[in-house]
Amino acid sequence: MGEPENNGLMTVGVFARRAGVSVRTVQYYDLKGLLSPTTKDGNNLRLYSEEDLGCLYRILTLKYLGYSLAEIKAGEGQDDIEELNEALGRRMGELEKESVNILRNITTVQSLQMQLDTSREVDWAHFASQIDEIKNHEDVLWNAMVGDSVEGQPVPGLSREQIMQWHRLMGDTIEVMHAGAAVTDERAQALAIRYEKLGGMTSAMAGLKRLENQRDVGPKEYGRDFYAGLQRRTLSYLQDALDALGNGNESFNDDCAESSGAR
Repeated sequence: MGEPENNGLMTVGVFARRAGVSVRTVQYYDLKGLLSPTTKDGNNLRLYSEEDLGCLYRILTLKYLGYSLAEIKAGEGQDDIEELNEALGRRMGELEKESVNILRNITTVQSLQMQLDTSREVDWAHFASQIDEIKNHEDVLWNAMVGDSVEGQPVPGLSREQIMQWHRLMGDTIEVMHAGAAVTDERAQALAIRYEKLGGMTSAMAGLKRLENQRDVGPKEYGRDFYAGLQRRTLSYLQDALDALGNGNESFNDDCAESSGAR
């Protein structure tokens, strides 16, 4: 037999089941001052409303997005849309950093595996030095996304030098994104200028088109979608930085036009 409801209010057991959490979780949030019952009955039984359920869902959502209970409590009363936008933006930034770290580690391990496959014995000093070199190589992340065959497979409409310039730009951009720099940051603005001089999104799309038919790169558990997603986010970051630069500098468009004419 289920627990009774009281005038549309829920006992803690019903309330917890509705939200898919334990009674102990509800009680813990109550103890922390995050979630109080609407009222208590004559037997001092806590009773919760639909509004309380919305409050609990807010706590669970923000907790999933990485907020501490103290941060959740401090944000009480904030505009819902503003609060969720802020939480999603912060979490996306954290995931960007995590994905770059994962990609860097994947690339390092792949390189070591390739070297081991061609070695007859293990030289630990050599492998340690290779790890240090790979971790600090500017192009390592971009090379991981496009594969090792980029120099051997010319891209229609782009010269080898342009391809290498795109390599360096994308690698540098991922590093700046990894550092959490806003698109208005001077580092992002400098990257935007390089991006525009290389032809912007049109040139980037032409260069990346061949990846649609390229062999999979990276471990199967990540696959092409992982790399394609990072490519899209990197190009989007560059385009946003370019837009921000154009809006903040009246002479920028004239400078770009001159640069385009000089190519």
